[in-house]
Amino acid sequence: MSMRRDDPKQLEPIVRALRQRASEHRDYLQGHETRTRLMLVDPLLRELGWNPENPDEVQVEFKLEAGKPDYVLMRDGKAVAVIEAKRLGNNLGSDVHLQVLQYTQSPECSQIGLVAFTNGDEWIFCRRSNKWKSLRVKISAEQPFETAFHLVDCLSASRFEPPPPRNFTQLKGSVVMTVQSPATTLPEADWTRKPALLRFEDGSERVVSTWSRVYLETCRYIVYDGLVKPEDYPVVLAKGHQVKRCAMNTSEVHPNGNDFTAPREVSEGVWLENDLGSNEARKDFSVRMLRKFGIDPGTVQIEYATITVDSAKPPPMPLNKGRAK
Repeated sequence: MSMRRDDPKQLEPIVRALRQRASEHRDYLQGHETRTRLMLVDPLLRELGWNPENPDEVQVEFKLEAGKPDYVLMRDGKAVAVIEAKRLGNNLGSDVHLQVLQYTQSPECSQIGLVAFTNGDEWIFCRRSNKWKSLRVKISAEQPFETAFHLVDCLSASRFEPPPPRNFTQLKGSVVMTVQSPATTLPEADWTRKPALLRFEDGSERVVSTWSRVYLETCRYIVYDGLVKPEDYPVVLAKGHQVKRCAMNTSEVHPNGNDFTAPREVSEGVWLENDLGSNEARKDFSVRMLRKFGIDPGTVQIEYATITVDSAKPPPMPLNKGRAK
């Protein structure tokens, strides 16, 4: 069983180690695709939950009508993603991009949702759900946490597991939690209900259990998508008709010098002020944040969780706060 690192915080040290390895052995790796794969690509796949030595998970030089991609990631005997690897230093030009996209036309790849190409340092991801638009991640150039987030979001093995049915039930002690369908758009969402899933316009999803988490993951999506530029900080949003409030900054401090009351880390060096007082405000600020950076909130969806008491389990005994007489 392969190790899984679905938390960017856990993957961050691996990203730092790969960056150092590529720097220290650049001359050794630059002219050789095989060395690049063995020292940079394979280790990352393992950390993300894919075992390159298990053909049930990863098939190498998989034969397709359009060629033989270096890696095909498998789930239940079907190809779900294709990776083309080049030597460290390759510029990953348009010819490589075209080569990888051609693989998706093969009948064996009808269910592929992700294609990627890499030189061990730079990764380029294209999702079918996002009309094959590319996302570039460079291990040596970006913040390790931001890089780890994108790698987990695009390539973690758990992302390719079939989703649970939309009316499934999870037992948690004496509580039954059911994820409901259909989804509703974020502007139309009912903030009095417990959220369960947040889905963005590119098809990526975040598990959320509170409206505080909805707000945090919305801000992370915007920051990691590169929509917030350095000159945009501090990010200020209007609260109500007149009051303006600092929502995000590069430190845990408001522009007036006061500390954030409830700081949450969005990314390395970016902080969110989450002291909004109510779930209604957190939903409202999530919508405002999306609009501020050019994303239509109507393309973002929420699914709810309903919680009911499991009648098969007895209620907890009340605590006796007084001294027995």
